[in-house]
Amino acid sequence: MKFKFKSNIWERNKSSNIYLGLTEHNQELRERIFHLILIFILLIVFWLVEGKSLTQFFQAAIPQVRFFQPSPNDYFFLTLKLAISISIILEIPLIVLYIICYLFPALLSREQLAFLSLTVLAIFLFLTGSLYAYKVVVPLALKFFFLYTQDVLEPLWAFTDYIEFLSVIYIGCIISFQIPTLQILLGFFGICTSKNCFNWLRYVLVASTILGAILTPSTDPLTQLIFSVVLLFLYTIGAIVLLFLEKFRILY
Repeated sequence: MKFKFKSNIWERNKSSNIYLGLTEHNQELRERIFHLILIFILLIVFWLVEGKSLTQFFQAAIPQVRFFQPSPNDYFFLTLKLAISISIILEIPLIVLYIICYLFPALLSREQLAFLSLTVLAIFLFLTGSLYAYKVVVPLALKFFFLYTQDVLEPLWAFTDYIEFLSVIYIGCIISFQIPTLQILLGFFGICTSKNCFNWLRYVLVASTILGAILTPSTDPLTQLIFSVVLLFLYTIGAIVLLFLEKFRILY
């Protein structure tokens, strides 16, 4: 590994370690997989039952528009798709926790601290990206499209297309907000350095402008500029953190 933490906080007493054989590890892995599958099925059933609440939640984002289903079974399969997607998202923290519990005994103390820190950062950026999409990007995009056709067409949207539109925005924002996590992860493995990140800043500026235009479907240049600045800010923060880690020899 390419990183080193100068900390004894995570050091363990070797006499208290419990060693498991291959059979015990396989049994533990099977149990965890079974738990994940069971919880996943229960979550899907729950969200299918609460399908009406999900629909009302997404409709509340733009109450001026009426929605319709183009075919008799369209809404059912859309609800099933939503239930599966939301269940996967909700189960991600549990999957991460299980991975941590399964791998930690085989990691060094510095690797454990690095893994935990990176996991916390990724979860924080995931929540921040979701909140940014929900509070900023989605309302601005929906307002733009509604006003663009308000005096021309009846605001009657297919609910399936509406959900797919929201999914693109949410996924784009969530992935974009993981830029610092990716930079630090690449730095841990020695693939890139803070110097590389700062040298690529001019290209990132162009890329953030393009992504800002794609992920904010509005002709308002201010909205696109805000999103581009956010992406550039996240990239710069990742480069600065990487520089900090290199300076204090936390990674080398």
